[in-house]
This record gives sequence, C-alpha cells and structure tokens, in this order.
Amino acid sequence: MSHKNQKRLLMTNSGFPPSSLSTKLVKALYAAAALRPRASMGELAALAGISRATLHRYCGTRENLDSQLEQHAKNTLMQILDNSGALASTEPLAALRQLIREHLAQGELIAFLASRYPVHMSVQHDLRLYLETLDALFFSGQRQGVFRADVTAALLTEMFVSLLHGMVDARQRGHAPIERAKMLENAFLQGIATRAPCWAPA
Repeated sequence: MSHKNQKRLLMTNSGFPPSSLSTKLVKALYAAAALRPRASMGELAALAGISRATLHRYCGTRENLDSQLEQHAKNTLMQILDNSGALASTEPLAALRQLIREHLAQGELIAFLASRYPVHMSVQHDLRLYLETLDALFFSGQRQGVFRADVTAALLTEMFVSLLHGMVDARQRGHAPIERAKMLENAFLQGIATRAPCWAPA
C-alpha cells in the first residue's frame, strides 16, 4: 500500500472527537490519560472535569476511549506533517519552525502518546508512517544543504522527537520557559554550546 493510501486510511479510521466535544475537553482527556494511564473511567472523568456518565456517553468503555484518543492523536500528527510538508521542499527552516510550533500546541496529545510509546515513538500502530514522513522532511533539508548530512535523516528524526518529548515533559512539570519554541529550535539546530568546541586529540 502506498504512503498516500496509508495516510488516507489512517485519517478516515476515526470519528473522534465528536463535534460536541470542545478542544479544551479533548486536551483535558489527553492530559488525564497521560497522567493516569491505568485510571478508571470515573477517575479520568474527574481529572477532565466532566461526569463519568458524560464520558461514557461519548466513548463507552475505557478501552474504546484509549483507542479513540490514540487514533485521533495519530491523525493530528499526520495533519501537522501535511501542513509542513509543502514548505519543506522550498523552506526547510520555515517548515521546521512550523513543525515545532504545531507540535508544542498539541502538548497534551504528545504527552499522551509518549506515555504509551518509547521516546523514539515505536514504529508500531501506524506511527511508522509518521516517522518516515519526518525522515523525508529532514532529508529534503539535507539535500538543500540546510541540515547536516553527516548523519542520517532517521537520526535527525530521533533527535527531534526526543527533544520535543523532553520539552513537553518539562512544560508538564512547570520547568519549561514561555519561549520554548525558539529554545527547542536552537537546541535542535545548534546544540547548547555557546561556540563550537575545539576537541583535543585523544
């Protein structure tokens, strides 16, 4: 199956969230499920600020809630990549900045997925397509000489996702500054040294 067909299948497999669910409530559900992965429906509802009956009406069982949240999260990630993909071929840095902004705007969603997968975002359960699309975005920048070419695009993806997860986690714990998008961009592109180190021979 082609990437285009895989993406179309991924994006049409979920009816979540219902139009009656506000963005604020969806984010609250992501945050609650990330904070308490084993919580009951009643506990999650309380954390999200709604009644258990309301949550049950939207999604039925806890298993169905997890499935719907996960599918919606994957769809959202692919939409973020779609939004940045057109920029990547002509403006890799602009595409990177948009990637960072849009990912950080979905911090609760990122925290939810990070609570279920390793930091590198497991290739299982449709996330392979997400990682491969990120690889392609970074490879486009490498071909244009914007990103370093002495490492693979796949490694750039691993580094980006690791930094992203770290920033989201720091924000969740109150350790991230307000201007976190620029900090993440600088950390990814330049590291944390004030100047390139001069390494002495071993």
